[in-house]
Order: sequence, then structure tokens, then C-alpha cells
Amino acid sequence: MNSSAVSGMMTAQQALSLLLQGTGIDWYISRQGAIVGTEQTLDGAQGSDFSGDTSLLDTIIVADPNNQNAISGSGFQGTPDWVYASPSAVSVISRETIKNAPVRETRDLLDNVAGVYANRSEAQNPGITVSVRGLQDQNRVVTMVDGARQNFQRNGHGSTQRTYVDTAFLREIDIEKSGTSGVGGAGALGGSVNFRSLNASDLIKPGREWGFEGTVATGTNAFEFDGSGTVAVRVSDAFSILAGISHKKIGEYNIGKNGDLKVPELTVDDNAVVSTGSEVFSTFLKAEAQFSDDLKGSLAWMRNDSEFTHGGYSTGRETFTENSQHVVNNTITATLDWNPDSDLVDLKARLWYNHLKNAEVRGATVTNNYTDWPVDYSLGTLGASLDNTSEFVTPFGALSLNYGAEAFWDRGSTDSDTFYSTNEGTHDFTASYTGMTPSGNRDVYSAFANATLDHGDWLTLSGGLRYDYYKLHGNASIYGYERTGPVQTTCAIYHPAVPTLCIKWNYSEATRSYPETVLDIDQSEGALLPSAMIAVKPFDWLQPFVKYSRSMRPPSIMETFFTGGHPGVNITQNAPNPDLKAESGDTFEIGANISHNGLFTDRDSFRFKAVGFYRLIDDYISLGEVYRPETGRDHTAFVNVDGQTQMKGIEIEASYDARLWYAGLSYTHLNTDFGDSYTYSGTSYDVEPSVIFVPPTDKFTLDAGMRLFDEKLTLGGKISHVGGTSPNIGLLVASYETEDYTLYDLYGSYKFTENVTLRAAVNNVTDVAYVPALGASSYPGPGRTATVSLNFSF
Repeated sequence: MNSSAVSGMMTAQQALSLLLQGTGIDWYISRQGAIVGTEQTLDGAQGSDFSGDTSLLDTIIVADPNNQNAISGSGFQGTPDWVYASPSAVSVISRETIKNAPVRETRDLLDNVAGVYANRSEAQNPGITVSVRGLQDQNRVVTMVDGARQNFQRNGHGSTQRTYVDTAFLREIDIEKSGTSGVGGAGALGGSVNFRSLNASDLIKPGREWGFEGTVATGTNAFEFDGSGTVAVRVSDAFSILAGISHKKIGEYNIGKNGDLKVPELTVDDNAVVSTGSEVFSTFLKAEAQFSDDLKGSLAWMRNDSEFTHGGYSTGRETFTENSQHVVNNTITATLDWNPDSDLVDLKARLWYNHLKNAEVRGATVTNNYTDWPVDYSLGTLGASLDNTSEFVTPFGALSLNYGAEAFWDRGSTDSDTFYSTNEGTHDFTASYTGMTPSGNRDVYSAFANATLDHGDWLTLSGGLRYDYYKLHGNASIYGYERTGPVQTTCAIYHPAVPTLCIKWNYSEATRSYPETVLDIDQSEGALLPSAMIAVKPFDWLQPFVKYSRSMRPPSIMETFFTGGHPGVNITQNAPNPDLKAESGDTFEIGANISHNGLFTDRDSFRFKAVGFYRLIDDYISLGEVYRPETGRDHTAFVNVDGQTQMKGIEIEASYDARLWYAGLSYTHLNTDFGDSYTYSGTSYDVEPSVIFVPPTDKFTLDAGMRLFDEKLTLGGKISHVGGTSPNIGLLVASYETEDYTLYDLYGSYKFTENVTLRAAVNNVTDVAYVPALGASSYPGPGRTATVSLNFSF
């Protein structure tokens, strides 16, 4: 039997009366709870005790589709229903999608989300770089694991920001695409991505005290092995433990054979992209405690251990240089939630620590005197937050206040344990390896408050204000250059890709020195950041909304303490910039949610979310050339771009599910306009060529399929079309321009029992040769790949 939907602030009696109105079912409230049934049943249950044929049932837990703990729902690729009741630009990658998609890398899960891209400029690196609405790197988009920030940055020839996390332990991925006034919004210019880990209740079935879930997968095209196992045990009514282990091994994949893509000779050998293999071991441990009816907490540790290489052939393919990488990422989170029987208190406390270490060994080349060169990059971040929600019933409706504070502290360190000198043996060139990812400190503090008013069931108003403050402090070096003696004579090293360009000269009888100036950096700034939102519901199934948010991103350690130069060649090229200002942005959004059940049949559902946005960014940070009085020379440094960087677009996610068949789509239209000049010391300059990744203007995904044999068998396919990029002249090196491409995927699954499911997929069915969006021409995407996986639980 169906009843009308009930929403709004009211007593339990009022809610039950509305819920059962017109159904013919009687009810009353006793001291045991709500008694619902026929007239005869109620007659026998009147009084203080149950009697006759009546009995007291155990507690019945009813799923709330708008509950943000829901693991999946009726939306696009299993998106939980609460997303389509949220008046904001939020997307969720559900547990259903995570389990159904045997992916080469975790970042592959992001490909179908509207407005979101995963950078693949370093295809061998399993770390995730998320691009949201054209913003990425340098913490412009905050990435988190259970709310713990993953702030690590590493300079190179591709993206800088990396997050290392395994799909095996994820219950969902939450993506917020605009500024927020709550926890996680501090220092975020373009939204956030939160990788949420499994809970014990996700594995333990009702009536049991423990549960297990495991997956084994393999495939073609160097998809060698992907396996995991996670167990949860309810030790007592108040205490549960989860533990898991995962191992993935991927080899050097072959690119597609169809299309007119020019194969890069430096990185593709016999149709395989060299140095694109990786091996990842991950572990997960989590304890959950219910200390009392109103107090609960958790302690979790997630560890990711990734090994991979990168490299390529020198000009003419005479020699091959390979650098090994070993990344260990540890994330520890502690939570405490206190929710007593009071509308004024719903308190949440979070304490977390993330530490990532990237141990690199550069292969022996002429630039490092033919010796292996170890460099260790690391970043540790300690963070905490405390927030509370108070609820009130006012004459105007239900009022909710969320307020609190958060802070985090970055400590970056780059070390090299080998002394490197020039041929003369008198000059320390270690900074050429450590300076582009420099050491330094950054502190960020934030306080916030947000009020939401629900007037009846048709109007929602919210307004928020946060104050962000940051401080960058530490020492940074800048190197000058002095020479006496004859000028350059012969070239010692030519650029591997441009044979006529000399990157290191031999000097005859020259006397050189590189005087070092140490700068004491102490930079701070604060800003008030407002937000506001209006949403209405003219019908139960429709919710239009408008939203405004202002955001700020502090400069990163890399941008502020930048020094050194090309590894092994130059220490005078770069300079720190202690005068950098924070980036700030204004985002305007208009959107609509549609959530409708029973559209054409009793069992179908339709979900739709569309958002149009316009974002203006002041003081965008890019590379430029500056004159430093300490050296009397020009240096490359990070600078604030003049004018406003503009980003605007439309994002759509929709799905229709009739149970027998289903279809869903996502669409992104995005235009970006980066500034091309900057002002330094009163003089205007053109922006230096920089690695600014410009997303394609259009991206489209269509996913459809059928469920047969009582929904045991699922067969489906997906079409993905991604447009090419047209980056601003002068802002992007040529290798990051990409052409448009279309990929076709097929997939299927068969559920033998409730606990055993076999899945198979073929990605890139037509074996297209292509360069992924936000990728590099040096690393074309994988060709046709077939995978098979077995998921089992008990």
C-alpha cells in the first residue's frame, strides 16, 4: 500500500496521522510506541499491556531516501536519492558504481561525473588529480579521505596534486563543485572531493555479528590482477572492527590501433606505453564504538603503498631512462559524534593526520653525473574540526544553525641524501632536485556559520559566512650567478626533444659561483566568505534553486617557496615569491532537481539534476618571470594573473529506471578563459608558458542496459564522447592539447546468489587510439581491454 509523502517539522503523532491518512489503517500512540493495525488488533492492544493475539514487534528500520548515509539510490549509476533533494551542485559516485566497475585506476571512476575530469598527464602514476569545472592542482579542489585532506603536491611535467586511495575500501565518493560554509570548505577555491570509507554496517547483514566482502579480477591488456578482502566484526553491541587488504598489479598497456593518432616515439614501444605499470598494496583498519545512546566515535587508518616508474627514450631512441617511484600514503582519522536528546546539540569533532612520502630514484644520466639520484618528497598535514547543529521551531518554519571551526597545518619537506656538484666539483646543485618541490610550512584556520530555514515544505533559504586565515612561513633560497673568464665554448647537453637547444654548456677556464640569498618568508592573509541559497518546491517532484558562494585558496608551499631549476642542470632558474596573494572566486549557480517515482509505471523512477554556473576568479596563480634585486637577475616564479579568470558551463545528470531496463546520462559544457598577463613591481608582463590544463568544452556519457531473469542478469553498454581542447595561446605547452574521441564500453553481470556476483566488461570496444582529456600526447589511453571479476560476500 502506498501513502502520501510526509516532510517538514512536526510531532511524531502529526507525521503518523498524515502518513496513514486515507489508507483505512488505524493507529494510536502507547507507551511502547506507535501501534498500527486493523480495528480488531487495536481493540486487543488497548491499555497498558498488549494482550490477546497482539505482539510487540522488534524495531523496524525504515530506509530514508534522503539520508546522506544511503549507500546507493535511484539516480545516475546508482546515485543516492538525497543528491536530488540537495539544492547544490553535488554529485556522488555510489558504492554500486564502485563495485560494478573494474577500473585500471581509481581515477577512472570520475570519468562519468558531470563537470569533473581526472588528469592523466602522467599515465603511469596511480595518484588521482581531480579537475572540477576547469580548476585543479595546488589544492584548488580539496581532496579528502574521510574528511582528512590530501594536500601533497609534486612538481613535474604534468599535474601536481595527487591523492592515493584504493577503491576496495570506498563506500562512496562525494563531490561538491562550489564553495561551502561547513567543514571541509576552508581554503577550497573550486569545491571538494571526499573519498568515504566503508562502515561496519555496510558489510554486516541484519541478524549477523560479522560480514566479509571480497573481489578478484583480471583481464587483458596488462590488467594483471586486482583483489581485495574486507571483514567486519561486531565484537559487542557497542563495538565493531573492520579490516581489509587489497593488491592491484597493472602492466604496460597497449594503445588502440584504430584512428589517426600519431604514435609518440619517446614513450611508445611496439604499441605499448612504456613505464605505465604499477603495483599497489593497500590496507584498511577501522574501529567503531557506540559509547552510549547519544555518543559514538570511530578511529580509522588507511594505508596505500604504490610503486611505479616513469621514463622514456632519448632523442633517436638510443637509450632509455627510467625513474622509480615509491609512494606511501597514510591517513588516520578520529571522529566523535554527540547527539543527545536535544534539538540544540548535534556535535561532531574530527581529528586527522595525513602523511605522504614519495621516494624517487632518478636513473643515471649525464645530467646527474651518471649516478642514481635519490630524492624524497613528503608532506604531513594535521587537521581538526569541531561543529554543532542546533534546530529551532520558529513562526516562519524550521531553522537549522550549523557553526564551528576547522584548521590544518601543512609541513612539507624535500631531501636528497647525495651531494651533487658540477664538473668542477665545487658547487652544490642539490637545489636543482629539491627546489621545484620545496620545503615549507602553511597553516590555515577557519570559522563558519550557516543558517537554513525551511518554510513549510516548499521554500528553503540558507545563508552562510566563513572567515579563512592562512599563514605561510619558513626559509626559501634564491641563487644568483657570477662568472669570470671566457664565454661558453661547447654544448655538454642538448635538449632530448629539441636537438638544437643546448641546456648545459661547457666553459673553458671559467670561474663560476652561485651566491645564495635566504629569504625569511612570513606571509598571511584573511578574508570573509559569504554564501547564500534559495530553493523552492512548487511541486513535490521539482526543486529549482539559485546559489552564490565566495571562496579563497591560499598559495601552496610549492608556489611560495619555489626555487632551483631543471633537475641536474640549473639552480638559478627559479625564485620564490613571498608577495603572492591568495586566489579568490565568486560562483553563481542556478539549477533544478527532479525526483519522480511512478512516472509511467508503478515501479519506475526518474532522477534529474541540472546546474548552470558562472565563476570569476581574481589573482589566479600561474608562472611568470620576475626580477629579483637580491640577484640582479630575472627568474621564473609563480605570480598573480591580472584581470579575472572566467569559467562558465552547464552540468546535467539524469536517469530513468523501469527495472526491466534503465538509461542514464551525464553532460558537461564548459568554457574557460584564463588571463594571459600579470603585473610585477609595477610592470606588466605576458604569462610564461605553464602547465595549465584546460578541460574540453563538451563531455557526454550515455549508459543503458537491461535486467533479466528476475534481475539476476544485467547487460549494458556505455558511450562516452569527449571533445578536444583549445587552450589559451601561451598558457599551455603543446603536448597537453588533445583531440576529441568517442569510446564504447560493454558490461554485464550475473548474480548467482545474493552473495555471489560475476561481472565482465570490455572497455574501448572499437580499440580507438586516443589521448585522454587532460592528458599528454606522450601517454595515449589504453586500447581494448576485457576484464572479469568475481564479488562474493557472506
